[in-house]
Amino acid sequence: MPALVPQQLIPLHGIGTRHDLPLPFSFVVAGAAAALVLSFVILFFAWRQPRFLSPGGRTLAALTRLADAPAVRWTLRGLMLAAFVWAGLGLFAGQDRLTNPAFGFVYVWMWVGLVPLSILLGPFWRVLNPIRTIHRGLAALARVDRRDGLFDLGDRVGVWPATLGLFGFAWLELIEPDRTTLAVVRVWALVWLVTLIIGAVLFGDRWIGAADPFEVYATTVAQLSPWRRVDGSLRLVNPLAGLSSWDPPPGSAAVVATLLGSTAYDSFSNNTRWIQTVQTSDVSSLVWGTGGLLTMIAIVLVTFTFAALWMYRYQLDPDLTPGDFPRLMAGSVVPIVIGYAVAHYFTLLVVEGQRTAINWSDPMGLGWNVFGSAGMGVNQQIFNHPTAIALVQVIAIVGGHVLGIVAAHEKSLQLVQPRHALVAQLPMLAVMVFYTCSGLLLLFSP
Repeated sequence: MPALVPQQLIPLHGIGTRHDLPLPFSFVVAGAAAALVLSFVILFFAWRQPRFLSPGGRTLAALTRLADAPAVRWTLRGLMLAAFVWAGLGLFAGQDRLTNPAFGFVYVWMWVGLVPLSILLGPFWRVLNPIRTIHRGLAALARVDRRDGLFDLGDRVGVWPATLGLFGFAWLELIEPDRTTLAVVRVWALVWLVTLIIGAVLFGDRWIGAADPFEVYATTVAQLSPWRRVDGSLRLVNPLAGLSSWDPPPGSAAVVATLLGSTAYDSFSNNTRWIQTVQTSDVSSLVWGTGGLLTMIAIVLVTFTFAALWMYRYQLDPDLTPGDFPRLMAGSVVPIVIGYAVAHYFTLLVVEGQRTAINWSDPMGLGWNVFGSAGMGVNQQIFNHPTAIALVQVIAIVGGHVLGIVAAHEKSLQLVQPRHALVAQLPMLAVMVFYTCSGLLLLFSP
């Protein structure tokens, strides 16, 4: 889809619309070759004993005091809640046009923007999540502990509910034909709000961490952030050390599979042959789209689970079960998820992020200019540099692959017997090379 200009009202294709040209095939070959070579170099020449059993890092006492100050926290929570109320004004009282900033707020700022913010700021969303702020207020009014609910949620729930939410949002922004109409987005927003608030009343605020797709997405990505809270204090850590020491909750493998698979489907759905097949078929496009999305997620989940279960054959800790290995290895896919997101969506964030900021001054379409941005234009100079864009895409995917291989290598050394470390990692290495080459091909495919 071409980049939008203020006079055009062209429907967005969810957050996944590529504004840039297909990746040159020479870049695909170079990226795939680099991924393959680097993978085997890491496997055969990297360290042979675990190096990151704890996040370590440098404690930042002053920053911890600042971040934990009630005035700072409540000010930031208030600003975040106000931003959601402002977006809600456009969503429920604004005009059903693409100049309504509610669409950009949901599909661009919230979804795509969470990735760079979570890397730069760490798990900030858990602190500023407006759903948590609302629940805190309700709990204070009812004079009950926000952590208490009517029922015990249980540890085995993990983040499985959020996996369903992530799939639902992916379906909304990639499959639903009316995704850029207010009626559809209103329904999704109300379901999200009601499900989380009622769940928090029933199970306590643990439900929000288990079921909010935005919080789980942000928290998962934040595992590669240099900021980490350890024993109550903020620390500046080696991101790989933080990622390798992460103990993912149940359902984390399904979360990363959903994130990676939905991004892959987003590119695949723009393939000319796929579009022709769907358009000439007697089967509904909704069926094709839903099937395609589920297939992509299933491919990621099945291949990753197989590779993780292979490691179980050489387990070091006899108390671990087969189901523990996909969960414990889920962190190794996080860099690949981030690489995919950057490669596919960074031009969207740059261009449509600006457009959303411009429209932010007038959520109801009444000619307001509250923040002074209404008269600004969108700078699209980035599209004058297609080679630079292609380089960013290749570097993001190959870089995510390399970090994923390193994270998988480190984690496997913690989980498998040392004498079997190499053979235990081979299927995981093959799977990650497959993800990387597939990502590059999907960016190339016209």
